[in-house]
Amino acid sequence: MSSLLVEVRTKMSIHAHEKVRGLLAGEYASVHKGRSMDFDDLREYQRGDDVKDIDWKATARSAHVLLKRYVAVKKHNVLLVVDTGRTMSATAAGGGSKRDVAVLSTGVMGHVATQHGDLVGLACGDADGVTYLPLRGTSGHLETLLQRIHGRIRPDGAAQDLLALLDSVRRTITRRMIVLIVTDEVDLGPAHEEVLRRLRVQHEVLWLTISDAELTDDRFAGRDLLDVDALQRLPAALRDDPQLRREHAAALAAARGGRDALLRRVGIAAERIGSDAEVIPAVFRLLEKQRAARG
Repeated sequence: MSSLLVEVRTKMSIHAHEKVRGLLAGEYASVHKGRSMDFDDLREYQRGDDVKDIDWKATARSAHVLLKRYVAVKKHNVLLVVDTGRTMSATAAGGGSKRDVAVLSTGVMGHVATQHGDLVGLACGDADGVTYLPLRGTSGHLETLLQRIHGRIRPDGAAQDLLALLDSVRRTITRRMIVLIVTDEVDLGPAHEEVLRRLRVQHEVLWLTISDAELTDDRFAGRDLLDVDALQRLPAALRDDPQLRREHAAALAAARGGRDALLRRVGIAAERIGSDAEVIPAVFRLLEKQRAARG
């Protein structure tokens, strides 16, 4: 079995240089702050760090701005909430698998958290029910979480039931956490909004939407495709009809606008991604938005 965490780390090295990864870590640290007064060591300043922690004497002796690092009072908790309905096995906007983008997204967040000594857990679900894996802070545990996500998202898997997943998290998870929700372009209605409002009160909620491949994309011209959700083939001749293409594009834009508006109303920082290359910038922007909202 290949290591998904190794793949995540490799892609992080490919898609983000060291400075960007440092900024991402700094934004993560700023979302949940907490420390004891026990001095640990020094490290280089990163965006989002508290300037009160700068060690000016050490900085004067160095070519870099250095911070005093303290032992944390407590570990923070990160819950990865992943929609594992079979639509998540379809093609993403960038041409790759939505499942792979989901694994990378959760892997990046989990890796940054564990590097800070924090704990990471998983809630994943679909119409077959919701599965929870506990909070732990090791690389081996993060690998287990990523393998569970990867293994559960299948073309022949259960249908999507995001509402049940979110409501289960609302009822089950009482300890305050950073909650990263990863799903695709699901339609959100009043029931979703009510559950999300309650989640937003309980937790720091971040939202990643993995964009669907557009059926009118020229890359698919002349090819019959499979609708993973309905398990039906979509004839090329039907998708190539100009009027249907226009109607599809209008419906897609309206659905995205409605979803974005709902998430803004409930105060949840959200980003949309379609490829591996977009993951790290999107996670960084999510954390930056959340930090700004709390500030």
